[in-house]
Amino acid sequence: MFTTFTKIAICIAALTSLTCPSFAQEKPTAPATSKAVPAMPKKKTEAKKSEKAVVASVSLNKATAKELESLPGIGPAIAERIVTYRTEQGKFTELSQLREVKGIGEKKLVQLRSHLTLD
Repeated sequence: MFTTFTKIAICIAALTSLTCPSFAQEKPTAPATSKAVPAMPKKKTEAKKSEKAVVASVSLNKATAKELESLPGIGPAIAERIVTYRTEQGKFTELSQLREVKGIGEKKLVQLRSHLTLD
């Protein structure tokens, strides 16, 4: 058995490794296992984007909600808002009026301009 003084001396000597062997309790170590990490599934939005077939051009004044959904960045909710806006306010006379629909800002309008007509 070590005396308290001896234990302190051993700890001081062991300071370079920052452990105290006389007081340390051995902990059982688990064997290292190599588990394969499964690949992360694609996000739902990524899958939807790849499934969407973008139409060359859509008439903003004639398109159904389903046709509007084929446009980049337009989902069912925004498509319905566009149709509702058109029903309540009348035909669009300028593409910039689309900004009055909730969910369509400047960036989305720029993204949509090349896909929309007013016929």
